[in-house]
Amino acid sequence: MARLILTALMMWVLGFVGTDCGSAKAPGSQSRDTKIDEPLAAPPVVLTDKQPKGSWGVASDVLAGDEEILEVAITKVVNPGKTPVSIFVYLANTEKGKANGEPILVGNFSLYPPDRPGKFLLSAAPALRKVSATSKGGNMVLEFEMKRLDEQKAWTPVELNIAPPKWRAAEK
Repeated sequence: MARLILTALMMWVLGFVGTDCGSAKAPGSQSRDTKIDEPLAAPPVVLTDKQPKGSWGVASDVLAGDEEILEVAITKVVNPGKTPVSIFVYLANTEKGKANGEPILVGNFSLYPPDRPGKFLLSAAPALRKVSATSKGGNMVLEFEMKRLDEQKAWTPVELNIAPPKWRAAEK
């Protein structure tokens, strides 16, 4: 009787394990499950003390849509000197042949502690309204600039990886 229960229990557990790890699929069938229309993950922007600026393009549907919140994730920080830094985020028009004007400040944030990664939410609504009022389309980019909090002190080695930003609609 105990042997029968043990056998039934093993069959039951193996049924779950087999479906979870995908072993029920035929070899080579995984490639057919991959979606071709999924975009590849963009590489992070790397800001350093030697190259403190970086940018990403902004899709036109973001400018015309309901997205008002910008999520910025700092995924890696190398800052052995613990130099206090701030990250400034701007919207800028990069269309060639047109006067680009001044970049529009979306917002800024500081790392605390200065050697730890984190996620930050910025209200982009005022900047997006300003872009739609002053810009007639064009190629918009999201620019990131790292600045020392104490401009009087020299840079120490700093490296930040910023993941591709995410746009969100504001919660109503």
